[in-house]
Amino acid sequence: GGEDSPIPPEKIEAAISRAKNDLASPKALAHRARDDKDRLIAKVYAAYEERLKSLSAVDFDDLLVHVVSILKNHKDVRASLDKRYRYVLVDEYQDTNLAQYAIVRALSVDYPNLCVTGDPDQSIYGWRGANLKNILEFEDDYPSVRVVKLEHNYRSTKNILSVADHLIRFNVNRKPKALITENPLGEPVELTIYARETDEAEGVAGKIQSLVRDGV
Repeated sequence: GGEDSPIPPEKIEAAISRAKNDLASPKALAHRARDDKDRLIAKVYAAYEERLKSLSAVDFDDLLVHVVSILKNHKDVRASLDKRYRYVLVDEYQDTNLAQYAIVRALSVDYPNLCVTGDPDQSIYGWRGANLKNILEFEDDYPSVRVVKLEHNYRSTKNILSVADHLIRFNVNRKPKALITENPLGEPVELTIYARETDEAEGVAGKIQSLVRDGV
């Protein structure tokens, strides 16, 4: 801890959380360590796990990790839960991590009635362990899947969709789709650039305030 530590505790905590979301054990983390910082994180991770075990405690990520472990190592429990939850629906599937993927997969073996909704273009939780492969490779995992594209937009104007569509086309990992709306063309899209995120927040809040004041 303190100034002697080469890595702040919050970064070590985040790295351990990411490892758990990826179902990586302390050994796995140590094995793929590239430098002294990685090796230190793996060492702390191992000690942290031992401490949790000695206290019969779990952390937030363990709520997923231990369930994956139970489903993997106890076939009777997996089969029982699969039978109990015959229909599984997952929303925002593009934001699931590897541990969540493993749970969904284990509950859809004997009764593969699985429906997921999601959009690779709307994935925003990569920093929290979300694995975009889950949705991009869904059709490989479930060859008999039926894909339904929800391309009709009821909320935005044609101008907004046109700009959004043009930007999204630059995404590398995605599934192509057309955005369609019967709404009017609408006002031209206004582009505003801010130097910092705090400026952006204040700018957006100020804009809303003025629109409300003008009764728009």
